[in-house]
Amino acid sequence: MPNVVTFPEPAPVPTPVSRYEEITVYGTVGPITVALARRTDAQEGLIHVVLIGSAIGLEMVATLPDDDKGRAVADFTGPAVLRATELAETEFAARPEVC
Repeated sequence: MPNVVTFPEPAPVPTPVSRYEEITVYGTVGPITVALARRTDAQEGLIHVVLIGSAIGLEMVATLPDDDKGRAVADFTGPAVLRATELAETEFAARPEVC
């Protein structure tokens, strides 16, 4: 049909990628790592306690100011997140039917 116009598929929009700098690692539980990180591609002044895993990618747990007080809070928060992850792993291992 000469009166039918077909348009090409729109080009895919690239997904923005965030870049993080690892400051410290609080520990690893199975495939999950708990770390303190700072974004290198965004505004300065924030640090993040993050969970890093192959299935979840990078998941922020806490965002704090990048100063001495923020780092002190992060150094309490990071190990607490690590311990909670350890307890969850133990619970899931004991009861695999809940997974």
